Amino acid sequence: MPMSLRWLLPSLALLLSTPALAEEGVTVRVRCTEKCTAVLAGKQGRRVDDVTWEFQGVEPGQRRLEVTGLLGRPLVSSFAEIPDVTEASVILTSNKRIVVERGSTVAPGTPAWADPKGAKPGAGSSREKSVAVVHCTEECTVLLDGRSGMRRDKWTWEFRDVEPGRRRVEATGLIDRPLFLDYVDMPAGSEVALYGDSKGRVTLTDRKDLRAAGTKSRLNVRCQKPCAVSLDGTRRGTSDASTVVLEDVKPGPHELQVDFPLGRRMRRTTLEVSAGTEVFITASEGSGFQVTNTKPLGAR
Repeated sequence: MPMSLRWLLPSLALLLSTPALAEEGVTVRVRCTEKCTAVLAGKQGRRVDDVTWEFQGVEPGQRRLEVTGLLGRPLVSSFAEIPDVTEASVILTSNKRIVVERGSTVAPGTPAWADPKGAKPGAGSSREKSVAVVHCTEECTVLLDGRSGMRRDKWTWEFRDVEPGRRRVEATGLIDRPLFLDYVDMPAGSEVALYGDSKGRVTLTDRKDLRAAGTKSRLNVRCQKPCAVSLDGTRRGTSDASTVVLEDVKPGPHELQVDFPLGRRMRRTTLEVSAGTEVFITASEGSGFQVTNTKPLGAR
């Protein structure tokens, strides 16, 4: 046997018998609000997608985070407190605030903004699902825990069957410009109004018990061209909306009016609304009103 081969065999056996050392430290995912480049504790990480970077073997404690956007534009230069856990997320909000979360982050290849993780309510707490209505300061697209909702108008989105607990709310404006990214504690069995301000914060501004509102109904009015909707003489939608949702409608007769500014024509009808129902109505200048569907409120 050649001398070189005799030396190689013991070395190979030693290599195979030695267990691989697992990399110690924290695996950290850094998520930006736009395409970015991140450096954590002076180290380059691995790009997961345009807005996400992964760093392995990070020591717990305060670690410097440097993030730049397109053309090297500075986004964040600050410190993140890395917890002593296996995995953690560092999230950059639109107002340059750093949010650190314990636990797993989204897997590689998950679309931007999509993160189904959220805190669960404590043991013994109610798990009744809720409704969230998110209002923006301008035309927007909103995701709640990474999922889409129903657009009420250009500035408002509705999300149904929302689990109670800590939920992530995020919005982008025109050309995918980040507006806000924040977290709110969703109560159980409620309908809440959430307001995203110009500083990137989301505030719970109103709350109603869904059980108390069980006898009320909802009207979904869809126009074939931009319109303004009024119920019982009160304007409930803007003149350039194509879909208007009327909440908390009491059972009984109601006067529904739709104005078409472009055609300078108005249509009006009296509608009998049953308790606890959701009514879908199509309005047009030529044909007036047509009820296309009626179902129990909250049914899928």
